[in-house]
Amino acid sequence: MSASGVSMVSLLEPLPDSSLDTSIGIVILALASVAVTVISVAFTMKGLRYPQNFWSDLSNPGFGAQTAAWPAALLILALSITQAGSRGLIQPELSLAVGVALLATGLIGTLIAGLAFFSQVIGRSDIPTQAITASWFVPVVPLVLVPSIMVRLTQLLPGFDKSAAAVIGVIAWGIGFGLFLLLAAVIGGRLLTHEPPPPHAVASWWAWLAPIGAGSLGIAALSVLLDNAYGWTTLVELSSIVLGAMWGFSLWWAIFAGIIVARQLPKTPFHVGLWGFGFPTAALISLTLEVGRRFDVVWIGYLGSVLWILLLLAIILLSLKTIQGSRSGKIWQR
Repeated sequence: MSASGVSMVSLLEPLPDSSLDTSIGIVILALASVAVTVISVAFTMKGLRYPQNFWSDLSNPGFGAQTAAWPAALLILALSITQAGSRGLIQPELSLAVGVALLATGLIGTLIAGLAFFSQVIGRSDIPTQAITASWFVPVVPLVLVPSIMVRLTQLLPGFDKSAAAVIGVIAWGIGFGLFLLLAAVIGGRLLTHEPPPPHAVASWWAWLAPIGAGSLGIAALSVLLDNAYGWTTLVELSSIVLGAMWGFSLWWAIFAGIIVARQLPKTPFHVGLWGFGFPTAALISLTLEVGRRFDVVWIGYLGSVLWILLLLAIILLSLKTIQGSRSGKIWQR
């Protein structure tokens, strides 16, 4: 998810008048494609060879929701590939075919994982509060990416049914963001009334930026889809107000969560879950760049550029830590 997210935001040209961001985006996109392929094979083999263990993991309230990270990664990769295709960085026909395949697989996988996970945890009175974290967003939030993918698919295939694209985008975004609001009430209430998540779940504080950022960009994409299909130009203007307001909330949450993360991160040994900082940051940066362009405010664009550079440094550090942990074997310990 993180690698595809970094690729996505890099292809949104965070560095004005420079091709460096595009080059980095293509390299990371290639690495993300390899990683997603390997993970897809691993998940498929696990599901076929150890189905009982696979479903047991999925129903675990503490980490079961993370199982949906696989189909979520497919959707994010679909967005990155179609973004590259719409800019002519990848052959349009190839980008279209791969994008549609990833979209279909990721959409079905996300829906199945979400239904399977929540059907196992809803109504249970024995779930410890420590298990209720923002990781529960993973099985539903990626659906808000569908409108952004549909916009790029219609660019790659001008003959694409614009009404169908708009309907698919609206339905998927409604499911994803609607469930996010429902879960936000549950998880937010848990944060306010119970002890905070343990240090190893520190990324769950930052994870809120993913549905806020990606969901807001989904609104922007929906306004474009509906304008293309029905000529609802006013929605594009109104969506800018929503984007600005959601960006303001994102900044507030980034400061609030950042304070908590700064306190807990030194107590947390490195583990795979720390990659959870990647995609939420990419979503925040993408929203920042979009707001800067819509409102034509230069300093907001510069802020997005700075955040992008910091994200790259963080990804490099995470990669080095992952390689080191893999060699020692500590990274695979639960």
